[in-house]
Amino acid sequence: MSTVIVVGAHPDDEAIGCGGTLRRHVLDGDVVRAIFLTSGETGGHGIDSAGETREREAREAAEILGISEVEFWHEPDGRLRAHGALVERLAAAIRRSRASILYAPHQHDDHPDHRCAARIVRQAAAASRRVQLRHYEIWSPITQIDHVVDISQVLEAKLCAIRAYASQCAVMRFDDAFEGLARYRGEMHSWPGGPYAEVFCER
Repeated sequence: MSTVIVVGAHPDDEAIGCGGTLRRHVLDGDVVRAIFLTSGETGGHGIDSAGETREREAREAAEILGISEVEFWHEPDGRLRAHGALVERLAAAIRRSRASILYAPHQHDDHPDHRCAARIVRQAAAASRRVQLRHYEIWSPITQIDHVVDISQVLEAKLCAIRAYASQCAVMRFDDAFEGLARYRGEMHSWPGGPYAEVFCER
């Protein structure tokens, strides 16, 4: 049994970017923890108490995927910065958990918070030679693929977790979009695996 940490700049990054892979970890007996650097409070699309809503949705998504622990670190949404205290806090969390795999957005994503999260995680991971870092795709596709995970058997769990973020799916059909991306990744990059996949880069 291993410990896996997934870091998201916002609640929903984990389900969208690697929900299928996280579900596979859980089914394999691994412990999965989620750390959200912000609560996505500026991405509520006009709803009241957006941060609280998205935290509640994150807990619902975690239950679907089997994530055992969820933390919200309340950094400012839209103004995320890779400051030293935050990097050290994450490095300490990695050390305490003895995580073997760390998931985070990739550094070339179009969203500035996603790129910043990638920098934070890369700096924190550098302090631990034992952890393997895998970057997932959200707003922007990964162009350098280092790791492919067949999620065909857990696709429905991924989609249900995405749909748990009802405040987001009401505005953009993330479930449909990322089912399509998973199908493309499965067809183009997972052969001879199943029809749905998630892909990651390690640098």
